[in-house]
Amino acid sequence: MTRAEQLRARILEAAASVLREQGPRTRLISTIAERAQVSRPTLYRYFPERADLYDSLIRIEAERIVDDLAARAQVTQSPLEDYVDVVVCIVQTARTHEGLQAVLKRHPDLMASHLPRILPISLEVALPRITPILEAGTAAGHWPAFDARVAVTWTVRLIMSFITMPLPEDQSEEDLRRMVNSVLTIASTIRGTAQA
Repeated sequence: MTRAEQLRARILEAAASVLREQGPRTRLISTIAERAQVSRPTLYRYFPERADLYDSLIRIEAERIVDDLAARAQVTQSPLEDYVDVVVCIVQTARTHEGLQAVLKRHPDLMASHLPRILPISLEVALPRITPILEAGTAAGHWPAFDARVAVTWTVRLIMSFITMPLPEDQSEEDLRRMVNSVLTIASTIRGTAQA
């Protein structure tokens, strides 16, 4: 790792720590610079805008979660169960993520304003990692061919809705599984009706 990469990583680690502990606040950049032991101009050289900092933190977490899921993924005979497992795992990981939860609880307006940037970042991270798994399942004959980009896009949107708009009826893992299965049943029913 180069010195510049080490410095960037140190800034991001400090940012994650500050956001987790204090949420986004008035002196956020100064606090992160102090924690990372860099000057504000140095921090701005790596992250000219707050949004750049948030985007980088989102990308790091998305990569971590998707890499973990991709490493555990197997092409199985039960794509429905696998799909539900992936959605539930990601939602539960996000619901217990200290930094994300701090932002959602203390600053929902910030999260809402940043949502349009999260989907493209998530797709950029997920598509190259998930598409080969989907293609392997199709090649093995476990499910029909479909557009991986559409599948990943709608999966990310479904996951984001469970994370940002939780309901009392989808709090437990069992309830969340039931809700995801219900969404898939509705989609399947509508598809069947449309083809009839």
